[in-house]
Amino acid sequence: MHQHSDNCHHDQLLDPTAKRKQLAIALILIGGFAAIEWGAGQLSHSLALVAEAGHMVSDCFALGLALAATFITQPALRDGWIGQHRLEVNPDRRAETWAALINGVGLVLLAGWISWEAWESLHQPALEIATLPMLLTAIVGVVINGINVKLLHQGSSDDLNLKGAYLHMIADMASAIGVIIAAVLVAVFHWMAADCVISFGIAGLILVSALPLVQQSWQQLQASGRATD
Repeated sequence: MHQHSDNCHHDQLLDPTAKRKQLAIALILIGGFAAIEWGAGQLSHSLALVAEAGHMVSDCFALGLALAATFITQPALRDGWIGQHRLEVNPDRRAETWAALINGVGLVLLAGWISWEAWESLHQPALEIATLPMLLTAIVGVVINGINVKLLHQGSSDDLNLKGAYLHMIADMASAIGVIIAAVLVAVFHWMAADCVISFGIAGLILVSALPLVQQSWQQLQASGRATD
């Protein structure tokens, strides 16, 4: 009886339909806001805001990849049972683990791009930053990412695919908070370099969240490969 309860709990956490709904809603929210944020970044001359928009675009790809992986990993029909009859779940989740690994690598690459852009900007004449649109856009970004963090948290501790998407949202929310800090520093202290400094901080947060995901998913793929040999 105890074993049956544990299996039911595990199946509930990894239910494909619920997972697809979580990922689809997050994808729509992020995709709808990314273009607005990029436009606001261009308007305000904020590298941090443009970097955050780029992060959201990468999130769209990551969420789409995670969503596609849920369709690749399908339940396996065994003994011909269908409909209301017993259906055994396929334990092979390598497609979703690959998606998690690619998401993590994508985050590492994104962190490198943001760092490069920030370094380049530090060695160029600073443009006047319009802090009001920068600040307002970042606040909206925090709200949207907060919704997605709450949405994707369920099941993320037991599912590497969801964990990858969840970490993207965490890093994105941290990025938006960093943009708010940069906007305040520029507006109050006229410290134009704060935009670049915060961009470096955003890159660091993204990297810290990505490396454990890359390591964990790679180890799981290796273990899965050994199990099939």
